[in-house]
Amino acid sequence: MEIEIRRNSRKSKLISKDRLPTNTLSSGSRIQRWANFIAGFSIEFIEQCLANRDKSEDVVIDPFLGCGTTLVGARNLGFKGIGFEVHPLFYTLSSAKLDNYSLNDLSRIIEQLTIKTLKLEWSESAKTYISKMFLKPEQDKIQFAAYQLSQLEEKLKPLGVAIFLKACEYSCTAQTDGIYKAPDSKKNSVPFDTALNSAANIFREDLKSAWYLDHWQEQPIQKIFNHSSESLQEVETNSLGICITSPPYLNNFDYAEMSRLQLYLLGWVESWGDISEKVRNKLITNTTTALKGKKTIEFQENAKLDLPLTLTLKLTKIVDELKIQRSIRAGKKDYDYLIYPYYQQINCVLKEIYRTLKKDGEIHWVVADAALYGIHIKTHEHTKELMENIGFENVKINWIRERGHRWILSKRDGSDEALGEYHLTASK
Repeated sequence: MEIEIRRNSRKSKLISKDRLPTNTLSSGSRIQRWANFIAGFSIEFIEQCLANRDKSEDVVIDPFLGCGTTLVGARNLGFKGIGFEVHPLFYTLSSAKLDNYSLNDLSRIIEQLTIKTLKLEWSESAKTYISKMFLKPEQDKIQFAAYQLSQLEEKLKPLGVAIFLKACEYSCTAQTDGIYKAPDSKKNSVPFDTALNSAANIFREDLKSAWYLDHWQEQPIQKIFNHSSESLQEVETNSLGICITSPPYLNNFDYAEMSRLQLYLLGWVESWGDISEKVRNKLITNTTTALKGKKTIEFQENAKLDLPLTLTLKLTKIVDELKIQRSIRAGKKDYDYLIYPYYQQINCVLKEIYRTLKKDGEIHWVVADAALYGIHIKTHEHTKELMENIGFENVKINWIRERGHRWILSKRDGSDEALGEYHLTASK
């Protein structure tokens, strides 16, 4: 099935419905191609959600900003926007996209990144990991550039990080799946100097384009914050028009691990434990690697108490089934400890979105169900129940596409029902 996307003063475009929640459409899109996560939704999805909203009256919010897609799409249409992203790397990449830069800024960054005086010192853990994915001569060049990147003035750092990481991507010998690099996979790579020139050309092409100079820079600057959206203290009650977002799915996908290479290259973390302290422990609890301090009876019970009773009864059955599976499975995965904390945090975010939306404000929430140890977890239905309990009206679940089949076949137990991705809509 195809969806017609109408664009301001541009020709309408037909997009396959199952591509809307993916970033497979972004490779040729200015700014979006600077950095994106393949599992994130598309600019076209944002345009679809905003088609009937008024840019003079509605402020857009994304509480899980990621690589900035929602606010890039909103700003391009002339909307003001607010975003929250707790992951420091994604926050920085979003900042690069959403600020205004010049060709002179780009030249200053490239000039500085090519200076070879001091190297950024990587920890032993970082060196071991990086050495699996970069040739030794290129590692030395990257360390020189990483040091100079750390010396850039604050205004230029986000763009510098985006350029640096784009060059590292080209120079990396490991295959890419979104941002994540699989150390044991292989792809063609180029020397870092060549990679830096290639990256610079992409950014230069976008920064000098008529679209960027005459349109993008004239649109409202978006406000973004580097902390959890469980508290939207910077946002006034009844002030926003629409929320468009996609939270972390309850699928044991580790967003800290998937960015480990980038964090090591930048020198922002030194070890697995450092990643947990600075990144993983601040994210929504959706992976067993983020359970430090969360497996006590007290913590689990407190998380459960924040949820509506009708939902708690359903979740308790899931938790009990996961406990049984953990006791008989070789991997002993602590999936049962994820359930209450995950929904408790999602509930906090939804409450804050409800508070900050004005009357008749909308929410668009893309989420997927899950199968942990073969037990089907209907996250979309549970989220609908949370929304209705908070006070959202006209809550609807729209199926988008089938997903997860390659994981079920190759790595995990499936459930009796096919997994899918869903677009929840509601109003205040």
